[in-house]
Amino acid sequence: MTTAFLHAEFGSPETAAAAVESLVSAGVSPGDIEIYSRRPVETESPLLPRRSRMSLVAVLSAIAAGSGATALVFWIQRDYPLVTGGMPVTSGWATAVVTFEVTMAGAIFGTLCMMIREAGLAGSRRRAPVPDLPDEGVIVQLPRAEGLAERLAGAGALRVEIAEPPG
Repeated sequence: MTTAFLHAEFGSPETAAAAVESLVSAGVSPGDIEIYSRRPVETESPLLPRRSRMSLVAVLSAIAAGSGATALVFWIQRDYPLVTGGMPVTSGWATAVVTFEVTMAGAIFGTLCMMIREAGLAGSRRRAPVPDLPDEGVIVQLPRAEGLAERLAGAGALRVEIAEPPG
């Protein structure tokens, strides 16, 4: 079953912000609302405050990768004891280089994966196509439901249309 979407065009970010507040107060989930504009939309408070877990995932993936790299190097040094340059078998200098590099790679990989997830590029969520954006103004997109088109028109939308997802 495909879900139709509503596209509402607003002339200013302030009008769009008021419409988004009206939709959220009517029970529409902020996760269902998307906002499109050619230019950055600046308002006093965020239109759709969404928590990001990107920094937490970056730190956790860095810790996991760094711990794994340290353990791997430690056990390799213990299993294949090579004395090089007069240093002890389990040298902190050799371990530190590998640990640092793999820790940074883990943080980068975790951040990249979380960015793809938070941007909605991974997953089976059916999306409507990105609307044609006006030079000035803002487009608010949300799943179609009873009474929302009238609420958007009453909030100052210049145009409200129904869009079908592709496929």
